[in-house]
Amino acid sequence: MEELANLKMVGQTIMVIIGKRLLQITVLLTLLLIGVGLSLRPGVEPSTQTWVEQVGLVMGEASLIGQEGEKILKAYEQVLREEGFPFRRVTWIELASLAPLQRSRQYQALILPEKINAVLPPGTKDLLREFVEAGGKVLLVFDPGSRSPEGNTLSVPLLADMAGVVYSPPYYEGYWRFPSPEVAWEWGITPGKLDKENVITGYGYGRLKFTHARTRLLDADEIAFDFPPEGRVAVLTQKFYSSGGVVVFANLKLGFHKLMSDDLTLRSVLRTFLIRFAHLPRLVNTPSGKGGIVLNFHLDSNAHLRPLRAMLHRKIFRPDLAYSIHITAGPDTYRPGDGLGFDAASPMKGRPWVKMLTSYGAIGAHGGWIHNYFAANLEKMPREEAFRYLELNFSTLEEITGEKVVEYSAPAGNHPPFVNKWLERKGALAYYSPGDTGSSPTRSFFRGEPVSGKLWAFPVTPFREYAALEELIAAKVPLEETKKWLKDLLEFIEKEHVIRLIYTHANRNEYALEALAYFAQRASLDQEGGKLLVWPMSRFAEFLNRYEGTKFSFHRGPGGWAIDLENAQGLKDLTVAVYVEEPSSYRVIGSGVDTRVEDNWMYITVTEDSTKTRILLRKKRWPPLQ
Repeated sequence: MEELANLKMVGQTIMVIIGKRLLQITVLLTLLLIGVGLSLRPGVEPSTQTWVEQVGLVMGEASLIGQEGEKILKAYEQVLREEGFPFRRVTWIELASLAPLQRSRQYQALILPEKINAVLPPGTKDLLREFVEAGGKVLLVFDPGSRSPEGNTLSVPLLADMAGVVYSPPYYEGYWRFPSPEVAWEWGITPGKLDKENVITGYGYGRLKFTHARTRLLDADEIAFDFPPEGRVAVLTQKFYSSGGVVVFANLKLGFHKLMSDDLTLRSVLRTFLIRFAHLPRLVNTPSGKGGIVLNFHLDSNAHLRPLRAMLHRKIFRPDLAYSIHITAGPDTYRPGDGLGFDAASPMKGRPWVKMLTSYGAIGAHGGWIHNYFAANLEKMPREEAFRYLELNFSTLEEITGEKVVEYSAPAGNHPPFVNKWLERKGALAYYSPGDTGSSPTRSFFRGEPVSGKLWAFPVTPFREYAALEELIAAKVPLEETKKWLKDLLEFIEKEHVIRLIYTHANRNEYALEALAYFAQRASLDQEGGKLLVWPMSRFAEFLNRYEGTKFSFHRGPGGWAIDLENAQGLKDLTVAVYVEEPSSYRVIGSGVDTRVEDNWMYITVTEDSTKTRILLRKKRWPPLQ
């Protein structure tokens, strides 16, 4: 092997050594490639390097993480998993050990969560700048590099120049405002979440408050802001580099808000950063990669019986639209014995309607048997009594429909954690949630702890501080404004490929009938056009359970991508999204898939019920596979 001693002669040696020596050289080169984080993957590109597409979630110093830091990391990981982004935890030591080329290929983007990166090790600033100047994308959250190793607050954070903005104490409670609704939608903020002055709001709360650092812009672009009496504060900024690199700064405790039942704050920023800036491929978390909407009707009492007839007449209920229809099934409403309930068991009251409504979606349980009484006394009554009311509600509806009830919504939004334990034992799949408003179905957190590992929370999407149509009517929101919200919401859902839920009660007020009829007609047309799915929450939950169990990876090389998918429960209707500069210059190689292009994103959907597949997305002019 003397010919290999001089690495300058490797190219000539490859040309002349044959047989065993050629095999030895191949093995040697393979080991060298593995040493710099690359690999040779058969069936991807002959004799070509490939690398994994992923984002690095930077952990910070281990001594600074602690219990709170670990919770923050889990909040980020939960959303990244639910959104189908390939990610990996990474330490600064690991990043520093990688050569620049290896680092930029192994991680297309880096995320620095709040708190655990407040103190940065020596050399971090140079490492990140090198990463960005090589085209990398970095998300800085709230306070990275804001303290010295001794714990003292720095007057200018270490990464301020790189971010193009100085962020420092004193911290204060303020608002999150966008210059226009269009900019907010571009950043993943669901229509309805802004007030008239484009400030983020919550259902029942009005304007939401967030902790911000004081800021001073250097050369970053301001995207969102707050305007306290002391002077304007940047809430979101972006700085572009000539290399194609980008640094985004979020002056928000993103992970903290997820832990406190505000999922959209974290999800909107992560999605926008990784899709719009990093162009990271993903496993799309909607069936066939389409937008999805849940219309959740709550039928509380006998006051909701007569409106159903008017809603049928106006074609709000129609066979092509499947809703989540939740019923409080008992004969009473305000107190036991008042006789004002929906009375689902009575053939003279609710029973015929329950049977009829099964044709228009999934029947779910709305609380426990006596709507207002259950909501007001749930946390006061003995647990056994609460569970008895829940069981009565579920079993009565199941007896009428002949179907298992797997959806739930809490009356008056009163949903203490112990109810979830009962729902899990009952085999429920999903529930309406007044928390995490305006966001996607999620495994929710409450006061820092996971709510359930089995149930999907479907957050309600509000219109400002309202949600149900009767609330909009009482607030004198003009009908045309409500219809525009519904139109904007459907367009957002379809463009962003996300699932959202809206809710209301049965209502025969002309305002409500016209709004719902408008929604039904528009949603029906969009579903027929292949842009939207109108399903009950349980059907989406069944998909999400299967989606959650999918193993996937994206390997990229000079000639394109190799995408591996595996799920023992089946891959049908699962979709991957891959960004390419010129979609027409690529071809998809793989059986049983359907492809569509939106902007520069290629959405590739598995159409066969296979359990394992490889999809190749290759440049058309690249040498054919061997």
